[in-house]
Amino acid sequence: MDKLKVGILGSTGYTGIELLKILDKHPKVTIKFLGANSNTKLKAQSLFSGLKNSPNVSIRNNYNIKNYKDIDVIFSCMPQGELSKNFSKFKFNEDQCLIDLSADFRLPENLNKKWYGIGRKKNIYKKFQYILPELNTKKISTKFISNPGCYATSIALAIAPLSKVLSSEIIIDSKSGISGAGKNINIQYIFNEANENFSIYNAGEHRHAPEVENLIRVNYKKKINIFMVPQLLPITRGILSNVYVTLKRNITESSLKDIFTTFYKDKNFIKILNSGLPSIKDVVNTNNCIIGMKKIKNTQTYMITSVIDNLLKGASGQAVQNMNLIFGFEENLGL
Repeated sequence: MDKLKVGILGSTGYTGIELLKILDKHPKVTIKFLGANSNTKLKAQSLFSGLKNSPNVSIRNNYNIKNYKDIDVIFSCMPQGELSKNFSKFKFNEDQCLIDLSADFRLPENLNKKWYGIGRKKNIYKKFQYILPELNTKKISTKFISNPGCYATSIALAIAPLSKVLSSEIIIDSKSGISGAGKNINIQYIFNEANENFSIYNAGEHRHAPEVENLIRVNYKKKINIFMVPQLLPITRGILSNVYVTLKRNITESSLKDIFTTFYKDKNFIKILNSGLPSIKDVVNTNNCIIGMKKIKNTQTYMITSVIDNLLKGASGQAVQNMNLIFGFEENLGL
């Protein structure tokens, strides 16, 4: 198979730059197009000086992608709503693989209207399949992929193995580095506000909670109710999610670890700790998710701790993982 010709829309954001860094080294890929809404006419090396194979690719307007009909894979790293609202303007063809890293096509219509308030054309939404690789229970039936959210990835990977034995009420506290907000000018994300600070935002109202609830309902036929408390850490990248679950029957900590180990057998990027709990530094700059667990004394409640790099397993790394699966490459190729 010849190398895939790849384009990135929204290439100047954090996830776009991470994709550029990964794909520049991917042995089955040639980067042919980089798009942005601003900073056009610059070269790829202005985004990351360490590029070996694509430093001189020019950054063009996102909509110029319509003139590159020979591109095999398009990654969209554009802000929420931009792809769904302007879908027809990009003139994608059915033979192209499109992997969207925004939330535009993650939720079914009723939940999307409630949580995002953005209308979508039904015929476009139906083109997309939501894929979290380790939890995908259906054959990939399309080349239009909705990539999971960062919090949702860390949480769903901690819940899914327990879908048969957990109660429906789940409490989660998730802590994220500032890059999770993207290149955002909101005052709470600027250095003076975030440095030496630790804050809660959108408690019980974060949009990744219904994403996890929907995934578990669709894939495992289990209805759950999540109360999620997201928190902003004064670090650049990484997510640590503590998931508090009550089990329906008495299960020892050792048996619980066996459940996770069996569930994720042969999964390249999932690591289950034999003892202790993971930290964010364990996963930064990797596509791994590391999971540890602790039983709360005299209860059947467990804390499941899951850590990922929000820009890799929570975004760009997982997007490349999905591309590898679609084209029959080794899942960890380039990662």
